Amino acid sequence: MAGNVTKVKEGSYRLRYRDYSRNVAAKSDREAEKLLAKFITEVEKGDFSKPSKITFEEFVKKWLDEYAEGTLAPGTLAWYKKTLNARILPRFGQKRLDDIKPLDLLNFYNTLRGEHNFISQSEDGTKLKKTSGGLSSKSIRHHHGIIFTIFERAIRWNVYQGQNPARFIDTPKVDRKKAKCYDLDQIAAMLKALEEEDLQHKAAITIALTTGMRLGELMGLEWVDVDTVNKSIEVRQASQHLTGKGTFLKTPKNESSVRKISVNDTLLDIMKAYKEDQQQKGFLCANNNRLFVNWKGEDLNPGSMTKWFSRFLLRHELPRLNFHGLRHSSATFLISSGLDIETVAGRLGHSTSTTTANIYSHFLEAKDRQAASLMEDAFSLHKPKPDKTEKARKDAR
Repeated sequence: MAGNVTKVKEGSYRLRYRDYSRNVAAKSDREAEKLLAKFITEVEKGDFSKPSKITFEEFVKKWLDEYAEGTLAPGTLAWYKKTLNARILPRFGQKRLDDIKPLDLLNFYNTLRGEHNFISQSEDGTKLKKTSGGLSSKSIRHHHGIIFTIFERAIRWNVYQGQNPARFIDTPKVDRKKAKCYDLDQIAAMLKALEEEDLQHKAAITIALTTGMRLGELMGLEWVDVDTVNKSIEVRQASQHLTGKGTFLKTPKNESSVRKISVNDTLLDIMKAYKEDQQQKGFLCANNNRLFVNWKGEDLNPGSMTKWFSRFLLRHELPRLNFHGLRHSSATFLISSGLDIETVAGRLGHSTSTTTANIYSHFLEAKDRQAASLMEDAFSLHKPKPDKTEKARKDAR
């Protein structure tokens, strides 16, 4: 479809192309035609400065193609797309960017708190309309974050003129939940149950528990990352699985996630036995140096480890715990044992010790109460002892 030029008045023209228009000043029809050609190029590139009619869905497509696809981590990108397609685009997709107001967002978030409809998309692309119960505050906060990010990019690209409507909505507050983990007795019971399991799963669970690694980091380990001389394991990559993409390696969550973690002799002995077992069974391949592979030497899907762990706990009648709970169990054990928060943060790969303190605040509060009790015990030793003679006189009265 070719654009067109309409003369509004002497020296003023309106350019139109597709659903976009712009008023320009031109001395002649010929100059206006040249401006139209430039305007068409800007629209095609998505670099138009007055797109009053652009819809939210149109911009999201541009945002995904021009920015998100090449910038966001694969897992983050997949989650963004799923969230956009399920609830955000069905609600705002056909609305113009400049028609979306703060009250529209507030109403949307309130809708998500109760029963509502959403679009579910299967692996083959089939879309189905389903009903969902109310979302958690954390999930609503994520929706808010995506909308905020998209409007910020629209402003930076000069596609949206005005203030970000998401800025005027209070971010949904999230009640911080206690990190679910095992206590010392439950850890001991789990380790005892592991003695009955194969070496691969025994090694995986023991590494996760003693180092506090994330599942992706654990599954991304290679034998070259294990330093038996200095007794450490280096985390430098993570494994992830996405539908349609398969299992692949990626950089860890953040810069601080690249780290070396000291390990003990017991863990190194388990890993040594596991490696020997792999070699005997022919699991180690020349082109795959990963710790955790299947019998073909192919990378294990991280999801297979979480499924095995759930069945393992059920089989041994152990309390329910997701795989990430091993990381929490490692951290809380170290904190409860008196290890300083900075060292714990370093082992976990947190960017700051503040992150660690926020996640495990309830355990730190318990340590703080313990400190208060210790102070009480110390001061009580120096309290003056009551005069027994004086007490006897008072009793006699």
